[in-house]
Amino acid sequence: MKKRLSRLPIRAWTTSLMALSCSLGWAQDVNRVFVQGSEINLRGAPSTSAEVVKKVTIGTECQQLEEAPKQWVKLKCGEVEGYTLKSLVGVDKPSFDALLAQAQDTATDTKVRLDAAARAATLESQNEQALQLLADLFFEVNFKQLQKDKKKGGLHESFVATCNEVYSGRPRRTYQECLTRELEKIEYDWHQVRFQDNDFISAMYREGSLVVFTGRISPRRGKGLLNDEDDDFNILVESRSTSAVSDALKLALLKGATSSSTADEKRPANEQKYSSWYGEYSGMPVLDAASLQLYRSLPPVWYLLHEERGTRYVRSACGVVHAAMLRLDIHRRAGLYYGEANGSYDNVARAMRVVGVTKSDSSFQLQLRGDEGDDQLILTWPTAEANVALWQRKGAIKPIQYFAPAHAKNIEVRKECREAAE
Repeated sequence: MKKRLSRLPIRAWTTSLMALSCSLGWAQDVNRVFVQGSEINLRGAPSTSAEVVKKVTIGTECQQLEEAPKQWVKLKCGEVEGYTLKSLVGVDKPSFDALLAQAQDTATDTKVRLDAAARAATLESQNEQALQLLADLFFEVNFKQLQKDKKKGGLHESFVATCNEVYSGRPRRTYQECLTRELEKIEYDWHQVRFQDNDFISAMYREGSLVVFTGRISPRRGKGLLNDEDDDFNILVESRSTSAVSDALKLALLKGATSSSTADEKRPANEQKYSSWYGEYSGMPVLDAASLQLYRSLPPVWYLLHEERGTRYVRSACGVVHAAMLRLDIHRRAGLYYGEANGSYDNVARAMRVVGVTKSDSSFQLQLRGDEGDDQLILTWPTAEANVALWQRKGAIKPIQYFAPAHAKNIEVRKECREAAE
């Protein structure tokens, strides 16, 4: 009887131990979660402004320690503890096949498909199908956003670029080729640009970041006093962004990109990346926001004025006038060009880069940089004389000259051409 009584506590203790063990195992399973986002940030506190203590990729198993306010959770991933949003983790391990299927589902919202493709490509970074799908969806999402920006209002930042220089002796380029050339007049690692008719999305990797431009291009006819047709074209940028890029997206975009070295190898032997004709070089200065605003407020094309008996006029010699152009490129680098114009800006006699712009009263001060050193242009506009601006250059042969903006009205144009007279 004593033996039977002595065994009862042992059985009860064993049963309790088994139950406790099962209970602990269940608790551990409940606390186990998997990262669902492509790459999440573990932060030192439940706030998006808190320090990132670790980056964790999709599929990583972590332990949920506790819930935090405002949909945050505290996790332990490996030996590191930190906070992330609750929506970025889940109890089920992400499935590559399921994510790829979601990314391929054309009935699903494109942004959702893009996210699924990014997660799938992160899970299997060497899967060609996932990488190609990710790149295609990246451009598709950006093209759709571009259509919205065009309707609702993006940057609407306009530029004029020269497509085919006169007397270049090279095969004529398309506007798409010319835009690509303009975009790549900068130091970069690789670049991929896609077109839908005249719309474009440019994705360029440079200085450790992904730089994305979206916009459209269009032909341009000469405007102003001459009203001639030219070979320039318009670029309208609707958005520009610079951001870090995930490894998966970087791999995906790199597949269809052209590297800087490859572009250099394909360039014709008689053509340079930077045109000395327009005073271009590596490391050209970019205007700051204040200078950019002032520069854009000035008319871009000016015609040199001559004077006879107190009357100022534009002299057109067989359709050619002496002119100056204030031009910006797509990377917001400014140039001041002097030369001859015939509708387009054909013959640049001198080019200088604009380093900065300031303004006092009605005078704009342009800081210039050229082969012969620094200079300054003081441009007074408007003046008491209608349609006439005063230009003062310290380093010029003629330090004081008068110009009229190309769009000016009631400016006399005197045509002088011996061939026409004969």
